[in-house]
Amino acid sequence: MKTMHKAECKRVFSRYDVSCPRCLELKAGAAPRPGWYRSVSADTSGEISAHFRSEKHLSGGCGPVCTFGEW
Repeated sequence: MKTMHKAECKRVFSRYDVSCPRCLELKAGAAPRPGWYRSVSADTSGEISAHFRSEKHLSGGCGPVCTFGEW
């Protein structure tokens, strides 16, 4: 599963580019690679969940866009 999307890949969500080798693998049922959201440790995941339940976040204290946990 080391195949990469080609530089000119035209994939949009699940609409695969039939000229891209990685898209063809995905279309054939290959598993997607784990993203950052799957590699977050349990401790970090708990911290993020706690932040989103916190009064600071719920009251808008994070500002217009909350980026907590995006490090």
